[in-house]
Amino acid sequence: MNKKLLFSIALFFCAGTFFAKDRPVVTEINAVAGKGTAINVSWKLPVNPSKKIDSFSVYRSTSPIGTFYDVSKAVKITEVDSVTAGYIDRVKNYNDYYYAVIANIEGKPYDIILPSINSTVNGVHLKLPEKTETITSTASAKERLIGPNELREIPLPFLNMTDYTRKKPLPMSMEVKNMAKALAGGRKRKAPKQLEIYVFEEDLISPEGGDDYLLFDILKNTFIQKKYSDAIVQLETLLGTNCSLSVQRRATFYLGESFYYCKNHAEAVRTFLRIYEIYPALTKKWIDSSLDLLYLDI
Repeated sequence: MNKKLLFSIALFFCAGTFFAKDRPVVTEINAVAGKGTAINVSWKLPVNPSKKIDSFSVYRSTSPIGTFYDVSKAVKITEVDSVTAGYIDRVKNYNDYYYAVIANIEGKPYDIILPSINSTVNGVHLKLPEKTETITSTASAKERLIGPNELREIPLPFLNMTDYTRKKPLPMSMEVKNMAKALAGGRKRKAPKQLEIYVFEEDLISPEGGDDYLLFDILKNTFIQKKYSDAIVQLETLLGTNCSLSVQRRATFYLGESFYYCKNHAEAVRTFLRIYEIYPALTKKWIDSSLDLLYLDI
């Protein structure tokens, strides 16, 4: 970003703050994800406004609210009194949300929208529950996972993958096949507990494009939404394309998870074994759990 553009942005924000001074406009609006389904929206009350404020209306939208026209397309989620400087919104999905706070004067809204002043310019989304387990210190950097969080999307054109043919699965060495037999035999039976969802760190934020975005889009619309049957279909389609090796490996792992959550534990084991040599510590845990649950299916 060049100096001229930075100066223009700074000038815009300074002008917005100056314009809001002494007017019935809140400033310093902020929205952050809280616990569970909460999004905390806060703002700074106007000081000595030129007009008496009756209340504030809080609006939510899935697209930026940059003009008063955008307010008409947003959802009014609440109305608070003139001394309230925050609100906890509750949402049901993992979309990016934008907020605006507008003063009401004599029963009418004060129709001024100032991005970053009384309307947010960055989308905010819910956090998925943090996982309770930690990866052992012996796991490689490529196996490092963090608790599932919202996958942020950068809109890109739709790419149709339905015409691709299925590629051969990743090769499995004899060593891995022998390990599968060893894992299946002589195991102690215990009360099985289903594992929590895992998402690789590189799949938490939307990439600019390419194979990584195709995988991200599948995860966002199926896997994260717990539509595991749909995830299986789309992941297998992706694996049938000429995608990069890193995407193949992660997609195969998510395919194994999807089989796991669809209670097809035998297929989950076979899928995880395909990438055992890539993520040994991680896949062993999922194979163990799959075999424990498979015992109940027999």
